[in-house]
Amino acid sequence: MTFLWWAELGDSLRAVSTYHEDEYELVYERADVSTKPRAIDRIHQELIMEGRGTESLEDALDVGQLNCTLHCFEEAMFLHFVRGPMRGVFVAIDPDAMVFMERFIETCTQSSVDSPQ
Repeated sequence: MTFLWWAELGDSLRAVSTYHEDEYELVYERADVSTKPRAIDRIHQELIMEGRGTESLEDALDVGQLNCTLHCFEEAMFLHFVRGPMRGVFVAIDPDAMVFMERFIETCTQSSVDSPQ
C-alpha cells in the first residue's frame, strides 16, 4: 500500500498510518518527519472521534458514504480515508503536493462569504 502512495506522491508523502478503534500502525514516515515530535496517539484519538460522527454526517448530508476528509494546515495536508466503522487510513502530505487543491482552498479561505449568523 505504501508503494502506491509513494508512486502517486513521491517525496511529498510525509506519513501513512492505518488504524481501527483500538490501535494504529504507522506504515510509513518520511525521515525528516520522524525527527519531529510525534502526535500519532492524539491523531488516532481524533480519527476515532471523527469516525463516531461519520454516520450522523452521512445521514445529514444524504449524499452517500463518506470516503475521505481533508484537513489543510500551513505545513501539511492530512487525508483521512474512511474504511468502515472506526477504521481507516491517515495520509500526511506536503501542502504543495496538490497545487490545484491548495489554490482552491486558499481561494475559499480568503472569500468574503461567511457562515450563517
